[in-house]
Amino acid sequence: MAGNIKDRLKVDQEILGVVSGGVFGALFLVLGLGALFGGHYGYGGDAVASMGFIAILGLMVCGAGLLYALFHPRFGLPSVALGTLIGLGIFVHFAGLGVKDDWTAPPDRPSDIRAIGSWSTADLVVRARPDKVVAYRATTGDTAWSWTPPAEDSVCAMSRETGHGIGLFAHGAHGRPCATAIALDLATGTPRWTANLDAPLRTGDTAAPGLLAVAGDRAVLQETGGWRAVSLTDGSAAWRSAVDPDCAPLRVAGGPDTAVTVAQCTKGGPVLRTLAPQDGQERTHTVLPLANGLNDAAVLSADPLTVWVDEQGDRGTHAVLAFDRAGKVRSTIPVSGDEYDLDVTLGGAHAVHQFEARPAYGAVVVGDLLVVPGEKPDDVTFGGAKHNSRHATGRLVAYSLADGGKRWTAGLDDQVTGLAVDGTRVWAMTRNSLTGVDTATGHEDESLAVLGTESDDPSDLAPDGPSRFTVVAQDGTTDAEPPVRAVAVPR
Repeated sequence: MAGNIKDRLKVDQEILGVVSGGVFGALFLVLGLGALFGGHYGYGGDAVASMGFIAILGLMVCGAGLLYALFHPRFGLPSVALGTLIGLGIFVHFAGLGVKDDWTAPPDRPSDIRAIGSWSTADLVVRARPDKVVAYRATTGDTAWSWTPPAEDSVCAMSRETGHGIGLFAHGAHGRPCATAIALDLATGTPRWTANLDAPLRTGDTAAPGLLAVAGDRAVLQETGGWRAVSLTDGSAAWRSAVDPDCAPLRVAGGPDTAVTVAQCTKGGPVLRTLAPQDGQERTHTVLPLANGLNDAAVLSADPLTVWVDEQGDRGTHAVLAFDRAGKVRSTIPVSGDEYDLDVTLGGAHAVHQFEARPAYGAVVVGDLLVVPGEKPDDVTFGGAKHNSRHATGRLVAYSLADGGKRWTAGLDDQVTGLAVDGTRVWAMTRNSLTGVDTATGHEDESLAVLGTESDDPSDLAPDGPSRFTVVAQDGTTDAEPPVRAVAVPR
């Protein structure tokens, strides 16, 4: 009797060893294989690396048990199957989705070239350099067309907006005014029309933002004495608008139903105006409450009218101003506040423009909210004697344009390198992830790990369908940061 009990216990222990070895061995093996190959199927994130480490430790303990189970198929195979299912469930639940490069454009040459701006349309990604403009097909990355300015001219301006399948550029010779505007057909890359501009002198081959705009069906061109509008489709003259006395044009921007101009003045504050695109009739005329003039300004939104201003002088106004329909300031949101520094220019709260002609701003307007990366001094820290470790955090902050009050804060894993609006959602790219945030609540709707190419520098980010984006780099001279790439969740 005692012998039978001992034999039964021995058999039960053997079965238990087979089952536990099969379940745990298969579980850790699946976790390891998932960590190794999951990126190909769109899984990624910090949890994957942790699961890979756990899998290595687990297989060191349970690897022999897995082999033991495979040599005892009666109980071993069902236990391996069970462990495989459990491992898959754990991996899928904790790994999270990721995006990887769908296609990348070849590196830029010559190696000292940098982009000055880009556009993304439903079919194309258009990237402008001083020496040429290249359009890539959004689905494949193939070059659709390229355009080169004549002689030795360089591209020195481009519109922020496009319309009616047309984008605006201007070009000029080295050290000469940016004096020739051109409308390019975005479908073919061929010029629709050109116009000579009365433009100020420039230094070298520099480019500047806010010199051209698309407003409705008009192209609005900035000149030394004011602004001139022509038909967007054929370049025929439409209207002129002069600056106020003792003022000089600074910026122009457009929207579907408005043109916005900013002028720098020697007597009084800068002048902000809105005009009707069709005939140039002035709708609003606002003298900005800035006593020292402007270092820089940007129209972040034409409707609702929202303008970033950087006044001269340390104690001047450095803020985002929101206006009502009568042109009166309704809220002021300081760029440097008690809680955060706002990264309006993208690349650091006090950085210069990353794309000279069409900057990739870090502040976007969604409805009646301003959404912008907020920074604190200790957001990025380095450890070790030689800075061989890095710890970072980041966030998006939303402010009401009605009263300037903070509405919500959304935490991110790092500093923002790209920002894009997709309906009622804002997507923020960091060096490791893409995070979608609901602008109404600040709730994180989706977080996608970036697999493969990292974006360490500010980029121009644009959505291109569900879980698919195009990323344009200013410096596209290396394989690590190609000039243009499309990232997507692998299907």
